[in-house]
Amino acid sequence: MSLKKLILPLGLLLLLLPTACNEKETEIGMALQDPFTLYQGTRDTISLSACTILDDSLSTVGYLAGVFGDYSDNNFGSLKAILYSQIAAPSEGVKITDQVIIDSVIMTLVIDTVYPVLPDSTPRNFHIIINQLEQPMMPDSSFFSTTELEESALCFFDDEVTFIADSLRLRLNENIYSVLRDSCSYDEFLTHSKGIAIKLADNSQTAVTVDLSASNTRLTLFYHTTTIDSTLQFIFTINSGAGHSMYYAHDYSGTPLETFATNRQDSISGTEKLYFEPLGGTRVRLNMQSFLDNFRAAHPYAVVHYAELLLPVNTDLSDTSTPVRILALKKLADGTFTYVTDANVLSNPYTYGGFDGYYDRSKKQYRLRVTRHLQELLRSGKDNGTELVIDARRSSAFRTIVNGTATDNPIRIDFVYSE
Repeated sequence: MSLKKLILPLGLLLLLLPTACNEKETEIGMALQDPFTLYQGTRDTISLSACTILDDSLSTVGYLAGVFGDYSDNNFGSLKAILYSQIAAPSEGVKITDQVIIDSVIMTLVIDTVYPVLPDSTPRNFHIIINQLEQPMMPDSSFFSTTELEESALCFFDDEVTFIADSLRLRLNENIYSVLRDSCSYDEFLTHSKGIAIKLADNSQTAVTVDLSASNTRLTLFYHTTTIDSTLQFIFTINSGAGHSMYYAHDYSGTPLETFATNRQDSISGTEKLYFEPLGGTRVRLNMQSFLDNFRAAHPYAVVHYAELLLPVNTDLSDTSTPVRILALKKLADGTFTYVTDANVLSNPYTYGGFDGYYDRSKKQYRLRVTRHLQELLRSGKDNGTELVIDARRSSAFRTIVNGTATDNPIRIDFVYSE
């Protein structure tokens, strides 16, 4: 081989050497790594004490989504959900004179989700009922999931409509005309219109979530006048610019939750199953006091490196009914609740990504990072209670059941510690 032919490949090889010698580690793939592999220490498991309780005193004022529907199943019994809303005028009020001839009034409801889930673009028939409230809805009042408002005999809509995607358009009947035909100020109109109750007919087996932040969720008056023949519009507000509340009624008779039908303050043992139901339904309470007492005595100087709360979902349930996320709350000494400390820190791509309460469809479980929470409990030695709730429990009907504490694949906390 000639010298020239030898020099060329050697030169190319030398060019590659600095790159190989100076190569630095990157973060590629780190988010896929199980956090337990990042720590040196002893791995242990906490067998929890748990029960199902009612999610009582749930405020339903000021949220950007609301649910109406009627649904029942063998696990959770029946749910009746009613969405209450003011009908608000523009800030300048209403000026609809005798010259106005009403052509139609259309209510548009932008739909966020429908429970239960069906394949995309599957037509669904809803029997919707809209009544006027008996008394004006006062937005500065306290409304809870158990607060039912009286409805008047004046019905604005009672018919079946077909929903395919995005929104519902409801042509209200002429009973609404007398409510909208008036000239008054903004506040006077709120008193005059009183508000509405939106619900589904009994046994509809559906729950509908309305997007109250959408500008197209509204009431539109189409009209012409004695002097103008073309169609004109006047917009009334029923989205976030108006006051709302929701009423959620549950009947647990004949179900595993029947205890709550007669005693709302009771709890149901979580050895076999634990029940998560939104809309003023149920939540789960954990207690680790027995573990804390024993572990602190045996390991007084333990440092928790990583801890995860695992919630395996009962395999009898369909994935389509599963909520997106579970949240963890800690009870303070004064009886109030706040999110566990781990939920209030910035995400760490090495330890936090993917494990912050979201449902893992492949493993059929929820996974919550509770490292700081567990360390705080060990430091204080006192567990006032940890409670688990469905995220968006005021605005979505998705529910689930997780395995109890005495099952083959129980709810538990796996953690790594050192001393």
